[in-house]
Amino acid sequence: MKETILSVNNLTKIYSKGTKGETKALDNVCFELSNSEITGLIGPNGAGKTTLIRIIMGFDKPDSGTVSFLGKPTTELSVRNLIGYQSDLQFRSKYMTLFSYLKFHCEIRELFNFDDKIMELLRYFNLQSSADKNLSALSKGMRQKAELVAAFVVNPKLLIFDEPTAALDPPSVFELRDFIMNYKKTGATIIFSSHHLTEVEKICDRVLFIQSGQIISDINTSKTESGFMEEAFRKYETERRFL
Repeated sequence: MKETILSVNNLTKIYSKGTKGETKALDNVCFELSNSEITGLIGPNGAGKTTLIRIIMGFDKPDSGTVSFLGKPTTELSVRNLIGYQSDLQFRSKYMTLFSYLKFHCEIRELFNFDDKIMELLRYFNLQSSADKNLSALSKGMRQKAELVAAFVVNPKLLIFDEPTAALDPPSVFELRDFIMNYKKTGATIIFSSHHLTEVEKICDRVLFIQSGQIISDINTSKTESGFMEEAFRKYETERRFL
């Protein structure tokens, strides 16, 4: 049964540019997401995608508007512990091993005895042989997969991905796609932000197109033909250049 899990209401975020004035990163953004649903978030660079994700995660505060998950603000610790997000490993200690980082990631959420779960995910993403390697020794693609493991390992109810396939080879992209599709069956709500429109079209039930801080399209992918996303995006970009 579908139910509203995430509610974003009238979000506005304004950044000061000093002597250049202000810019609206988000402008009265509203939408709701349901359980067992994968929602794509697309738009050009600077459209407001990252700002929106940061506010949903509770990393940043809006100037106005609210975000609630299961009826509670996402700034509450109990709620944030239910959210999985691609962490950025480049800021972690280079002396921390992959396994110790993932274990730490669980323990700061008061999730203990997760060693078996960590190894299960490392095996799925073919990282088991790198469990004892320092983070600094991992390739870019391996770090990308490690970020994905960090997102999944806490058994989140809400998963947020920001360009999750950027550094992955084709086999790893297929592995991730299958894993996400299966994870959706647990009832999770998933946000998939990407510039890869074909991937978004294949994996997402719904797509939000954000431009200049506003949601300008909300598309049900089951009602569109193959290739629609890329065609619509190209058309929009062409029209925008002549405004």
